[in-house]
This record gives sequence, structure tokens and C-alpha cells, in this order.
Amino acid sequence: MIFTLEFLIIFTIIFVCGLIAGFLGGLLGLGGAVILTPLITSIFEELPIQYASGISLISALATSIMSGSRYMRSKLPNVRVVMFLAPSSTTGAIVGSFLAFHAISKGYSWILYVIFSLVMFMTMFLTIKRKSTVNISAVSVGQRSIDHVIIEDSFFDVTLKAYMNYKVYRKDLVKAWFIMLFGGLMSGLLGIGGGPINILALYWAASLPLKVASATSNLLVGVTAATSGSLYWLFGYIQPFMAIASVLGITPGAYVASRVLPRIRGSSIKVILLSVFSYLATRMFLSGLNKGHILLIPMLTRHIIAFSVLIISLIILWRLRNYLTE
Repeated sequence: MIFTLEFLIIFTIIFVCGLIAGFLGGLLGLGGAVILTPLITSIFEELPIQYASGISLISALATSIMSGSRYMRSKLPNVRVVMFLAPSSTTGAIVGSFLAFHAISKGYSWILYVIFSLVMFMTMFLTIKRKSTVNISAVSVGQRSIDHVIIEDSFFDVTLKAYMNYKVYRKDLVKAWFIMLFGGLMSGLLGIGGGPINILALYWAASLPLKVASATSNLLVGVTAATSGSLYWLFGYIQPFMAIASVLGITPGAYVASRVLPRIRGSSIKVILLSVFSYLATRMFLSGLNKGHILLIPMLTRHIIAFSVLIISLIILWRLRNYLTE
């Protein structure tokens, strides 16, 4: 009975974590994995980060599979871009997974906490700078040779009720290839699925329209998570019942986010989520320093510091919310 009760408590906590991660990740289009790993490690202080990362990878894969079919029916993802960038992403995922295994086996798992916190801070910066709309306009042939266009495609914008045309240039796609290599590396190393970095590669580097970039990123996350997840399973870092609990939570969380998003100001969403990010990133950073015996801080003190950062961030960002992009 004690085992059953403990099992149900842990299962429920991870389910709720998945629900929160799916909801918060869905609001910003970052996916839930980048939130789920620090959230789980903050609650289960003694749980090694590799097991939390394994849970996140399975959740990212499940989310990609379930939402990918819907995106494919709407013809939003650019399959040619996926085919070009997938080898880069998977290569990075394989290298990152073996680096994670090597770091953990040598007793340097605390480094993963520090790197994860830095990636979260980078995600916060990109979220602040990211705009929610893209204007698609014709490119002058005098500025960029038409010979450099390697992909021309279109998608149907439901809100505008019109087909939108866009072009992908060779130089931009090569730039995105190297960014995706880094994204795959971070996915394998930290189990984040690569969502924020994928958006950087597809939206900023390859200049895809945001809707196309998000849908294409969803497919690439699935490919990367499947690669990393297979190796994490081989290393013994995936606990099936924890992964199932997170998947059951993250799916309805993302669905609720899609329903809530149109009713909330984008700047208000960013204020709340960036404040949560600041808390999680601070907790991960302090936990990494503590586990590496670099800066020994009691658990209660770490919680107080991280919570103070959350409150300060919330106050500052709320005052600046009118300057944040919608």
C-alpha cells in the first residue's frame, strides 16, 4: 500500500509538471521540454538531471507525433527544409547524447545544470526579441540573385484566408544548418528537444514565416528527440512510468494553451513566462554550482534566492510590459 501511494504521488506530481510545461511551452511556442526538465529537477532535488532529460525527450517526441499529423494536413511544414536540416540535427543529437553520458559517468553532471541554465537565459533573451508576426514581401532581384533561391513554396494562412508565398535562399539555409547542429547538440546534452534553437534557425536564419517555422520545428523536434531518446534509453536514463505521466500531462497542457492564447495579450504572457523562466534558470544554476561543490548553498536558501529573482523579474517585466512585443 505504501509503494502504491508513493507511486501515485510521484505519478501525479510528474503529470502536473507535464501539464504546466505543456501549457507554458505552448503559449510561447517553445515546446514543453525546455520547461519540464528544470521543473522536475526543482521539485525532485535528488533526481539526477539525466532522468529528467529522458522524461522530457519522450514528452517532446510524443508531442511532435500528435501535433505533426495536424500540421501536415494543413501543409504548413516545409518537408524539403526538414530533409535538409534533419541530418544536422540528428548528428548534433548523437554527439550531445554521448557527451552527456561521458559527463555523467565521469561525475560532471553538475555541468549540465549550469549549461541548461545558460540555455534558458538565452531562451529568455530570444523570447523578448522575437516578434509574433512576419511580413512577407517580394525580394528585389537586384539585392539577391534569383539563382540563390533553392526553395519556393506557399502556405494557406487561415486568418488572412489567402495563400502566402515565401522563398528560402541557399546562404540562409546553410546558416540554419549550423544552428540546427548546435540545437541537436543541446537536445542530446540536455534533453530539451531543441525547440527554441529550432525557431532561431528556421525563423531568424532561414527566414521562414513564423507559422511555417513553428510547424517545421515541430517535425524536427520529433526527429531529434527520437534520436536522443533512443540513446538515453540505451544508457538507462528513461524511466517508463515517469515518461508516461509527463506525456499524459503535457498533451492537454499544450491543447489548453492553444485555446487560451488568443484571449490573452502577448506582452502579459511574456511577463509571466519570462518570470517563471528566471526562477527555473536560477534554480538550475544554483543546483549545478552546489552539486559541483563550487558554491555550497542549503536547499532552502536556493529556493529563497530563486523565488526572490522570480518576484523581482515579475515586478520589472510587468512595468515594462508595454515595451514588449505582442
